[in-house]
Amino acid sequence: MTLSNALGHRFQRKGACKTRRVRYALAALVAIGSVACGGTSDTTVPLVPGSITVTTETSGFMKDDSYELLVDGVSVGTIGANDVMTVAELEPATYQVDLGDLASNCVVDAASITVNPNQTSDASLGVTCAITSPTPYTIRASRDRPDLDDGSVVECTFGICPSNANWDIYANFSTQTSPQASIRHNTTNAVEIAHVVGATLATLTEANVAAATFTTALVTDPFDAGRVILIRTNLGALYALGNPVENTTLLTLSFDAALLSAGP
Repeated sequence: MTLSNALGHRFQRKGACKTRRVRYALAALVAIGSVACGGTSDTTVPLVPGSITVTTETSGFMKDDSYELLVDGVSVGTIGANDVMTVAELEPATYQVDLGDLASNCVVDAASITVNPNQTSDASLGVTCAITSPTPYTIRASRDRPDLDDGSVVECTFGICPSNANWDIYANFSTQTSPQASIRHNTTNAVEIAHVVGATLATLTEANVAAATFTTALVTDPFDAGRVILIRTNLGALYALGNPVENTTLLTLSFDAALLSAGP
């Protein structure tokens, strides 16, 4: 090869290198590693991460205070029952966002969220907590008086109780009403009562409870199948009584008592 040919060949290689560098710059590519003409080059573009802002909204009864936040099944921290949390530094991809450590009476609507580079995606997770399995009671008029907090029943002979401290409610029967049975609460022990008309245990909502008017005064309305009776005990727990069945021959009242809130 002549000297002129060798120089021309060298200039062509230098020109080719310059052309490639200009092309990469115009394409806004970030080169990783060393780029050498005639050697190896790595033109991999690093992925710019994104993020997900997760919002939780919890409704129902016996709700959790917080949950474990899961992204593709991996825990990324704790989030409150009604909270907002951002998960950052996520590679662009589609993720399954879910909650763990839920109470057995609660269910969550998980979400599939796509994360784009340098953007924040939103994920709303709704949690619904149903009424827990109620405790069934069958009590005799006036004589059997349940303590809803511990499930015990105080027996009061002929309606005369050894103490007013250890019971919450009793059943009263009157031939002047239909149905005949009503629920009376312990007015001497700071127990509160409220009637929710037009609801059952199966249809009771938080809005029903929020709108209820509680009182420590005596309420004589009969306990029919179309209402729920709310009892707030002296310990602050809130119970819902429903599904009443009366036996006017034996003077017994059967019903279900469900815990709505454990109180303070």
